[in-house]
Amino acid sequence: MSEAAAIPRAKKLRIVLVDDEWHMLQLLEIYLTEWFDEVELLRFQNGDRAWEELARVEADLLITDWRHPGLDGGELVRKLAGKKSNTPVLMVSASDTDCIQEIARLGVKITFLQKPFGVRDFWKVVNELVGPCDHPPRLPGFV
Repeated sequence: MSEAAAIPRAKKLRIVLVDDEWHMLQLLEIYLTEWFDEVELLRFQNGDRAWEELARVEADLLITDWRHPGLDGGELVRKLAGKKSNTPVLMVSASDTDCIQEIARLGVKITFLQKPFGVRDFWKVVNELVGPCDHPPRLPGFV
């Protein structure tokens, strides 16, 4: 375990998940609750509902698909940029990275992960965006 992982987190992580595929939300929830001791996950299948929550209280991380009902992933990022939010964004999509070139210039910390992605790639990106996870994935030879 690294020294950074041994330092207790100052507060519970607040992560907003947006994807219209329920099984994807469930999978991300399983990973995140296993990796972090203190995490509050807010799951939405609709971008409008997710924005209501993000406008109300800042999140530590937004994980969103590019396309879903209501505000799409790009619109959510534009709204975060408009309110000068510090919330980092993990955009996950089956589309290629060209779809986020415009929004990457808005000043929001954003990372793109193309679907389908592996647990290693997801874990690595989450660590980069919110600091070290409390527990690495339990996979043979992972770390």
